[in-house]
Amino acid sequence: MAVKSVWQYYIPTQDVLRLLELFRRMINDAIRIALVYDATTLRRLSLLAYNELARYDSPSYYKLCAISRAAGILAARKKSIRRGFITRTHMLSNSSSSPATGSR
Repeated sequence: MAVKSVWQYYIPTQDVLRLLELFRRMINDAIRIALVYDATTLRRLSLLAYNELARYDSPSYYKLCAISRAAGILAARKKSIRRGFITRTHMLSNSSSSPATGSR
């Protein structure tokens, strides 16, 4: 099957870059919370992380998408570990971070 592709030149605006950075931080916070509390399911991660992500000034849909994306990243990590691949411990280099205190 042949696949065609088109190269497009796109420079994102500052607003788009700000939203992407905000979304990235929300995903990282959700991953951090999941690793601290050993949350492996989307439901448990949602219950733990949603209130923590409430401090971000963004629509609730973005928060839920960030939690879902974090759950997917963690599921892929868990699968890699189960298959014997070495994975890095994401977001645990800062040992003082705690979801309860909100410190970074």
